[in-house]
Amino acid sequence: MDKTIIYLDIEEDDMYSGMDAISFVDSPATEVQWTAFNKQNQEQFKGDKAQRIVTSPVMLAETEIYRNSEELGDYYVKFSADMIRRMRNKFIMDGRQHEVNEQHDSKRKVNDVYMVESFIVGDKVKSELYPDLPAGTWVASFYIPSEKYWNENIVNGKFKGFSLEGFFIEEYEMSLKEKEETETFEKIEKVLSSDKHDIVKKLTIKKILNIK
Repeated sequence: MDKTIIYLDIEEDDMYSGMDAISFVDSPATEVQWTAFNKQNQEQFKGDKAQRIVTSPVMLAETEIYRNSEELGDYYVKFSADMIRRMRNKFIMDGRQHEVNEQHDSKRKVNDVYMVESFIVGDKVKSELYPDLPAGTWVASFYIPSEKYWNENIVNGKFKGFSLEGFFIEEYEMSLKEKEETETFEKIEKVLSSDKHDIVKKLTIKKILNIK
């Protein structure tokens, strides 16, 4: 059976389209865990002795991500390299680069966490940490000033990577639902406007609505 694969996109002129935040999660959708830099491995990252920096892909280009919905059942979404670039640009232009929460919970916002690096893997930029990433992948690094937060959430492995947060996946699924509802209404209207007997109309509508 063929897999359903959908390419997602954003509307750059729509203020509600795109990413809202980046979430620290225990199981990143990219299935790639972050690299944490501290004073024990500072040779990999120049700067202050206490690095407290996490680096990881935010979104992999041309990579299948599993989803499930009532409308489609099991399916997969993909992000093209061009879409990732535009999404990254809009995210930063909207001033959201320091918007971070935990486990996709807007009430669990992480304060004083800062994006200090952002790049798209390609011909000009390679990732030594993740040499096998597909071209077009977005990689970011966040600095965590709080040693307490670092020790309690990063060192002990509570969170392991990034996950982007946005409305576009849900928006797509909602559009499918709206399309299905519109088609259902049109079928019902067609039945009601027909010359069929009322009993036949009733039975036909129940069948459309899957009512026994």
